[in-house]
Amino acid sequence: MRRSSRGSILAASGMVSLLSLLLTGCIGGPQRPDPTEVVTEYLTAIATGDASTATALDAAAVEEQHGGSTAEEVGDFDTLRTDAVLQGAEALITDVTVEPRAAEVDGDADVRRVRFTYELDGQEQDASLQVRWDESESAWVLTQSLTLSMSVDAVQSKVSLEPAPFRLGGVDEVFAADPESAPMLYLVYPGVYHVTADIPRELLARGAESAQTVVAEMPGDAFVQFDVVELPSH
Repeated sequence: MRRSSRGSILAASGMVSLLSLLLTGCIGGPQRPDPTEVVTEYLTAIATGDASTATALDAAAVEEQHGGSTAEEVGDFDTLRTDAVLQGAEALITDVTVEPRAAEVDGDADVRRVRFTYELDGQEQDASLQVRWDESESAWVLTQSLTLSMSVDAVQSKVSLEPAPFRLGGVDEVFAADPESAPMLYLVYPGVYHVTADIPRELLARGAESAQTVVAEMPGDAFVQFDVVELPSH
């Protein structure tokens, strides 16, 4: 009986030791990091105006979401996703909270959905992003981005419009300076942007303002329209 009891104790001790090693990651390969970490880093970058970090994290996701020959012909993915533009915004997302648990997508442990909330322009937003485990990088990567489309147009009538040359607060550059070669839309991060038309005052319609403030917010697109009596390119 003593021998049997001792054997049971040793076996139990061995099981505890094995479980301890598995939990601490000493055997069975390195433990994966928390899938919420990349989303937290991404949202923090957007909230602090660090577009350089944000674009590095979501490059593949943006291409997957918005890529394709047609989209690339009409859209500019990069010009407005810069530190200067993001830091020049009147307001950025704040009070970011990322839920600590990431749910598997369709039972796939390599794909997770991370939920989070933030505030923009006094409104709380509830959203989520999908991430995927990249074995070659040994890291979770974004498969979705927090980008949306923004268009800035000079509109003479419902059927007569073109991209309008414009400036953004905090940035000296004139965007869409040549309407004929300008993109139809840009990608931006959520924020409140001050948009000023670089259009001669005499071309603006009566009562039309030369500057507007637009809230670029998920999940829709942002549209800025300047009513004119004549298109700037004419």
